[in-house]
Amino acid sequence: MRKFVLVWIWFGLLAVIGLVAYGASSSIDFLRSGKFVINGISVRHPVINYNGNVYVPLRLVGEEMHAEIHYDEEKELITIKQQSLAFDEQVEAPVPSIAYENRYKDGSVWKQEIPLLQGSSCWDGCLEVSDSVGQWVTEARYPPVCVKPDSNLVITYPAGLEPDRLTVFNVMDTGNETEQFVELMVVNRRLQLPTEPGVYTILVNSDWKAGFTSYAFVVHITDG
Repeated sequence: MRKFVLVWIWFGLLAVIGLVAYGASSSIDFLRSGKFVINGISVRHPVINYNGNVYVPLRLVGEEMHAEIHYDEEKELITIKQQSLAFDEQVEAPVPSIAYENRYKDGSVWKQEIPLLQGSSCWDGCLEVSDSVGQWVTEARYPPVCVKPDSNLVITYPAGLEPDRLTVFNVMDTGNETEQFVELMVVNRRLQLPTEPGVYTILVNSDWKAGFTSYAFVVHITDG
């Protein structure tokens, strides 16, 4: 807390120096309340309107942009580190990252990101696709990703935008124009794939208060 107090004192001194320098010729409004939309989230906060420029607290913008802000007291240095953010361009919803984790015999780990196909999603906008998961996967000519039996898939989201509810399904074609959805267990954002070799269509549903997304991908579990 002491570090952030020092940051505010520093910015306060800069503001005072600026006021002394420009005096009565400057135009400043301390009472204005600004409304912002940052990554699809509406935020309202008091701002300073100074000579046509709007000033807001650095910490507010940093946190809403899911960035880490650190103040080094000794160096008097403010560091801002932006987290990785991925948003769907059509509906501006957070996009999960799903990676296949392959462990080698020497203990090293290599992760391969799995490409996703978007299903029906709603955030700032809505996108509707076919109710049949198999249909839009087939139409996209999605090439299955080869993985080993009993592998782990790691599911991550943009920092601070993890869903309120995450459900993952194995979608199976029953052969009579219907699909069967078998829920798969996800523990600590890690999905354990089946051990039986074969081609699996996986559906990932994410729910927030602001909306929902659905994405699908196909894996080919093989012993080879």
